[in-house]
Amino acid sequence: MSDLAELAEVIRSAPGLRAKRDLALVADVLPAVDGEDAALVARDGEHLVLGGEAIAPGLVASDPFTAGAAAVVTNVADVRAMGGRPLALVDTVVSPDRAHARRVLEGLAWAARLLGVPVAGGHLTIGEAPALSAFCTGVAKVPLRAGAARPGDDLIAAFCLDGVYRGDAPFFSSLRNRSPERLRDDGETLPELAEAGLCHAARDVSMPGVGGSLLQMLELARCGATLDLDPLPRPPGTPLERWLVTFPSFGFVLAAAPAGSADACAAFTGRGLAAAVCGRFDAEHRLRIVSGGREATVWDLGREPLTALGA
Repeated sequence: MSDLAELAEVIRSAPGLRAKRDLALVADVLPAVDGEDAALVARDGEHLVLGGEAIAPGLVASDPFTAGAAAVVTNVADVRAMGGRPLALVDTVVSPDRAHARRVLEGLAWAARLLGVPVAGGHLTIGEAPALSAFCTGVAKVPLRAGAARPGDDLIAAFCLDGVYRGDAPFFSSLRNRSPERLRDDGETLPELAEAGLCHAARDVSMPGVGGSLLQMLELARCGATLDLDPLPRPPGTPLERWLVTFPSFGFVLAAAPAGSADACAAFTGRGLAAAVCGRFDAEHRLRIVSGGREATVWDLGREPLTALGA
């Protein structure tokens, strides 16, 4: 698929992005919630980073081990996206039986060991429909906020491309393709960039894919951006239409001043990660994609909010 209008529709119609429309309910009832990846609480010259994720009940039911691992990965990514270093997780597990609960807990423990973030406690209920949530805390010396992106910033996309897809699902995991030491060091890139002043805004690439996650970032920052698909890092042989709606285990979009964007990319590539300047933020309140001199609008936030969070 090479038609940009079709690719824009792929981004707009992705289930992960459509699900984000429900966040308008949060904006309506809890207007103080800003929509960032995690909450920041100032404390003793630093910031506590507090986040939580609920895993899709269908995945918890069908693949409890993967669901447990996903609960760790998503929480750690949220803390990293805020410029934080994760400290520990707690979980709440509901399972129909002990065997199911064991697989969830095994997935949690496995991913937590790989990423070096301990599961410090939680809650377990046996005998009910499966459900899983997890919560992570961390510390940020210099926070990154998605809403801090500004017109004129370079748009950087960074990924770990050492990995495999999970069957036909839109999940690309690097957990089995990199050593625990490298996985942990990969995550250090975000707080290091924040502390060096090379990036000032970030969002992790999650269920909406890179396009949808960037759109969420734009809504919080009240600005627009052009995403250039030509330099966008992606796994060899992966079609754009699949990669644009993929949830990778390590993926971020960041905002950097043009003078520092080359050094920011080098911080990723020096670790064997992929990173490139893939466009620029602007003041037009639209997400556009470009390739080969062609352009298509994905979403006009000035005409139609996505979630209204941060408004």
